[in-house]
Amino acid sequence: MTPTHLSLEAIMIRKSSLVAVLASTMVMASCASLKPSERPAYTGADTVSSANPSQLVGLWTMSDLNPYPQAEPQSRTIEYRSDGTLTGQITPEGESAKALGGMTFEMSGRWQLEEDRITHEGLEMKVISDGSNPMASLLGKAFSQKKNLSGQANIYELSANRIVMVGSDGVAMEYVRQ
Repeated sequence: MTPTHLSLEAIMIRKSSLVAVLASTMVMASCASLKPSERPAYTGADTVSSANPSQLVGLWTMSDLNPYPQAEPQSRTIEYRSDGTLTGQITPEGESAKALGGMTFEMSGRWQLEEDRITHEGLEMKVISDGSNPMASLLGKAFSQKKNLSGQANIYELSANRIVMVGSDGVAMEYVRQ
C-alpha cells in the first residue's frame, strides 16, 4: 500500500478535525453553504538551511501559525526522540472537547532530518477514551485502518526553545520546547 503524504501537522489536524466534523455534522446539515474555509498562507521567512537532529530531540508544544478561520483550539504535544521515533498527543478543547466527550488522540511513528527538511514516516493514530463514548469506538476503527502515513516539513526557524515548520501542504506550526 502506498503511504499517504501529509505533513505531521496536517495529519494531526485532519484527524482531530475529522472528529469535530463528525460531531457537528447534524448541526451543519441546516447550513445553506458547506464550502470549506481556506487556510491563510504563511508569510514567515525561511531562515534555516540546515539543522542537527539533536536540536529537535525533546518534548514540544505545538500551535498553528496559520489556522483555519474559526478553528477550535487543541492542546498538542510531540516528542522527538534521539532513536528516530516520535510520539504525540492531541486533546481537543472548547466546544470540540464537549462534543467529543473527552477523547484524546495519540500518535506514534518515526522521524529523520536531512538538511532543513524533516520527514515523518510510519505514523499511526489511536483514539483514547474512557470507553463510554460510541464515537470514540467508531473513530478508533477508522484510524486503525490508516497506517503508514508520512509527510515532510521545512524548518523555517530554529532556536534552542522554538521551531517553526511549514509542511508541504502549507500548514505552519510553532513548536515551543517544554
